[in-house]
Amino acid sequence: MRYQPTASGDWGHMQGSETVSVATETLAMADGTSIFLRIWKTNSADVLLILHGLGGHSGWYIDMGNELAARGLNVYAVDHRGFGRSGGHAGHVDSYHLYVEDTAAALAEIHARHPGARVYVLGHSMGGIFTAHLAARHADLLAGAIFLNPWIQEASQPPLGTTLRIVAGGLLKSRRTWQVASGHETMTANPEAIQMLQGDIYWRRSQTASFLVQILQMRLAVMKLAPRITLPTLVLLAEEDRSVLATATRKFYTALASRDKTWKSYPNYHHDCEFEADRSLLDNDLANWISAHALPPE
Repeated sequence: MRYQPTASGDWGHMQGSETVSVATETLAMADGTSIFLRIWKTNSADVLLILHGLGGHSGWYIDMGNELAARGLNVYAVDHRGFGRSGGHAGHVDSYHLYVEDTAAALAEIHARHPGARVYVLGHSMGGIFTAHLAARHADLLAGAIFLNPWIQEASQPPLGTTLRIVAGGLLKSRRTWQVASGHETMTANPEAIQMLQGDIYWRRSQTASFLVQILQMRLAVMKLAPRITLPTLVLLAEEDRSVLATATRKFYTALASRDKTWKSYPNYHHDCEFEADRSLLDNDLANWISAHALPPE
């Protein structure tokens, strides 16, 4: 059982072992905002940082963190500011650059804790957009970038009138909240995960107009950033995804400048792949891809 009624929003519980130590902590950003982290530490020289999607938080990736750590990786999972257990105004940001700066700061801290480590980022959905900006602007902090169902273009959009009101408010940095994302219906088909989500007090279902406009700006920039991304990249697509458009993800993949890029798809997976009842194929692909890219050049 991964669902725990007494641990709201946690998909599993963090599992330590003789070779894996687990912890949670907060990092203070330059402006004093606290960023929540989950950590699985091993003896590996390889580190993976997981960036969650819209409304989510690191608790959704506990089971994935357990499995990847068991496969030998150091794993960090972050709650973005305004989400999960992190500080900041709920579901709000005035400038998307803060998300890039926060993640770069977390990566710098990871490098300080793991000298000489090869550090990779996995961005899911909205986290994939953050990953694109990081890979284009802070390639020196990364050994590779992984995109899991990146939110380049959504499958459905709010009514035009709603969109115009959000944009107008967002340009004025409005903190009025809007719910634009669908519910669990487009996220997962796993009944146990749906039960967990329905009781998750950390799931941020609505965001401010300012936040939504800032994320829109990030998304609109992604295709322009793709030709600047030269890091090794792995792009992963769930074929049962009803949240984002596969055609947009494929277009992004084609535009990537990396000479070392890999595309993988999963016929029976949904948008929030972390909730799949059997996620072993994805976990193995992630661990194997990182292991292959961690090898010294011949």
